[in-house]
Amino acid sequence: MNENNEMHSAGSFADGETTAVFAPLDLSAVATPAAHAHAKSAHRHVRKHAIWPWIVLAVVALLGAFAGGSIWFFQSHVLPGVTLWGTPVTGRSYNQLVSQIDDAVANTTVTASYEGKTAKISLKDLGLSVDSETIASQVMDAKRNDPWWQRYISFWKTNDITTEPANPQAAIADTLNEKLSIEEVKPVDASLQLNAEGTGFDVVAGKQGQGVNPTPVAQAAVKAVQSLDSSKTQTVAVTLSTTQPAVTDDIATQAKATIDKLVDKPVAVTIGDHQIATVDAPALAASMRLDANENAKLTANETRNGYVVFDADKLQQYFDNSVKTSLSSTRVDQEVIVNNNGDVIDTLKEGHDGVTISDDSSFGQDAVAALAKGSGSVSVTGTVDPMQTKSTKRHVVVDLSDNKVYAYENDKLIRTMSMSAGQGNDRKTGECTGGDLCTPTGDFTIWLKYQSQDMSGNLTLSDGSQESWDVKGVGFVNYFSHSGCAIHRIASQSAINDAQVAELGNTSHGCVGIGWDQAEWFYGWAVMGTSVHVQV
Repeated sequence: MNENNEMHSAGSFADGETTAVFAPLDLSAVATPAAHAHAKSAHRHVRKHAIWPWIVLAVVALLGAFAGGSIWFFQSHVLPGVTLWGTPVTGRSYNQLVSQIDDAVANTTVTASYEGKTAKISLKDLGLSVDSETIASQVMDAKRNDPWWQRYISFWKTNDITTEPANPQAAIADTLNEKLSIEEVKPVDASLQLNAEGTGFDVVAGKQGQGVNPTPVAQAAVKAVQSLDSSKTQTVAVTLSTTQPAVTDDIATQAKATIDKLVDKPVAVTIGDHQIATVDAPALAASMRLDANENAKLTANETRNGYVVFDADKLQQYFDNSVKTSLSSTRVDQEVIVNNNGDVIDTLKEGHDGVTISDDSSFGQDAVAALAKGSGSVSVTGTVDPMQTKSTKRHVVVDLSDNKVYAYENDKLIRTMSMSAGQGNDRKTGECTGGDLCTPTGDFTIWLKYQSQDMSGNLTLSDGSQESWDVKGVGFVNYFSHSGCAIHRIASQSAINDAQVAELGNTSHGCVGIGWDQAEWFYGWAVMGTSVHVQV
């Protein structure tokens, strides 16, 4: 009996396994009064309700983090809903796009066939390149100006970039003809040629050729590239035909319009506020080429304005060899003649600034960037000693009352000459009393000059009578009125000097005659544009 009790207390079982035996649990130690239990139950209820705001806050935080992360991600990746040539490219980076386009260009070929012979032809074989960086930039910029919800949420709102990777019309057939063993007469591109004066450009017409027309092959290649799937190839049968040059006459004409604008309003080269040169027509000729493929990939030194491509290195070389060598560090002042209106009517001495350039290393790159935009200026570093202009004002006063011609320089009288005016002018008062044969009064400028001229005419006067004249070899003629009045050597068969003119009276049909001893000097002094004031 005791043995059995001992075995039970040890927890022995028939299988020989034993287990620990615990003392009976005293429930009184954990017993809770009813009121206390109710309080704990209420506390658990309060805690259960208090957790929901935290759950909502956590969800909002997660959504905010997701939205913020998405916005951050799409700052450097293609926005939702953007496609390239119909292919979705959302989420791609700029470098991924460039690589994808370049891979499509490099791996795409079209099978060209001619009389049973075939050849694999790529865009490169056709002389075409693709500016993947520019196209990728267009894709990256797509939808950037849309409202934020259309940028980041409205993925169903698509924006397809359709820029043609290359212009099929600009394809050349050299490699195509070679691979298909076709003899070709090459077309000659139209071009622009600097005119004889060096002030503008003329179009030199292109010439047609004979051979394979590369355009259908190029069109198939471009279409394959736009699929972004190089496995999509096709076969194009080619035929011999008249081939057009890549740069047609029409393209050259459009290029000329671009260049003409740059010639009419040239890019200025400045040091500070001083213009020291311009990118003129010869500079453009030295640095440009025509390219029919408007989307061709350019080198790092090139920029494009339509069909015209400018090379920064060539422009820099032209500036170094032709512009800088024409500049001088020593200033030379200009001397000009002006009239009463301040118009420059003659230049006695050309002048120039004193220019010293210390740094022009970025001129070429800056200049072609301005040419690509179509206007602007380029700054180089240096100093300028500005040219000064010395002006000499010349004007003439014809006084019909005292019968004199006065020549002034800078408002100082330098010469007085006797004259014979129109027969209709009163010799003492200068008034027009004879009607039709008067010298007109007013302000004029000399607009036409002849060293010698035969003068003839036939005038019907207001009284019905006829006045005719025919004088050979009138010397040193200076027309001031468009009605035909001039200051000239008095028309006579033999020389009449200044003193003799004073005794003649008014003998002309409206012109102003001066002595033979004065006329040649006056002709040389009163340059084209000189002011003439006729008074009574």
